[in-house]
Amino acid sequence: MLQDIYYSRKSNKAVQVISQCRILPDGTKAICFQELSGDYEVFVMAAEHFARIFYKRGQYEHFDEDDQKKINQSGLHQKRICQNENTQSEEEVPGIIRFLDAETYKEKIKILEEMKDELDDRTLNNMAVSLDLSIEDGVDGYSLLMSELRIRSRFEGKRGERL
Repeated sequence: MLQDIYYSRKSNKAVQVISQCRILPDGTKAICFQELSGDYEVFVMAAEHFARIFYKRGQYEHFDEDDQKKINQSGLHQKRICQNENTQSEEEVPGIIRFLDAETYKEKIKILEEMKDELDDRTLNNMAVSLDLSIEDGVDGYSLLMSELRIRSRFEGKRGERL
């Protein structure tokens, strides 16, 4: 569950689970999570409440009384009903998530081009870190990322093709 991505049932915004914890003084089981958009704020919420508000792709989205009992016992419980990853369209998934999930540099280039008008310094820095790059002050992060991705895409290929 750690570092799993969940989505808000209302807004479809993504959050990343950081850890399971307990709220003092009563020891209520809780989930610590971070938003993956906006200000990337970190929150703690009772696990029972978290399970009502967020879902994981391909997970059961309605909890009956038996499920609520399991949530209370385990901290967070969701039943699988399918492995269909297409429960939401790509437009609803934040661009940074699509960028990080892209399997090829060519896909990353396409996503970066689509996001050009909505990129901020924080998002560019997160993308750069995912590529083991750092953006120095005064440098155009978009151009740096695009240049690096184009260079890497030239050498991209299946490992077996070069042998």
